[in-house]
Amino acid sequence: MTFAEDYVPVPVRIQQFYAKFPDGSIQPLWLDAPYRVIGEGETKWLIYAAAAYRYPDDPRPGVGLAWEQVPGKTPYTRGSELQNAETSAWGRALAALGFVTSKSVASAEEVRTAQERSQARRSAATPSRGSSPSPQGNGAHSASQQASGGSEW
Repeated sequence: MTFAEDYVPVPVRIQQFYAKFPDGSIQPLWLDAPYRVIGEGETKWLIYAAAAYRYPDDPRPGVGLAWEQVPGKTPYTRGSELQNAETSAWGRALAALGFVTSKSVASAEEVRTAQERSQARRSAATPSRGSSPSPQGNGAHSASQQASGGSEW
């Protein structure tokens, strides 16, 4: 089964969540500042944390974190970094509560970005005649590294 066949989109998981927990809510984890930007120079990351509360006084909500490089490096992320990070964090918060049917916790955007990076690496590894490969390794973490906990903060 492919990712696309196994993936339950975040809006569907949100519907499932509210159907099961009608008094629940999905909110920023950090109410004072819902997102943060870290990094220096040209390498910056927008971090968003979400909490999925099953009921108003839920002591252990599902928590999800997501981050996007700023500015986004793909047509899917450039200009919508905050929205992508927020949606990914919501999906991860819901996954923490069991609202997921795929084998991966990665969001569709994260998988698409990882696939684009992989394609770019393959293209760079096979230079056309008369050209030399461009150096890789811009320091960005791939979605698969993030999804598997490969990033260090």
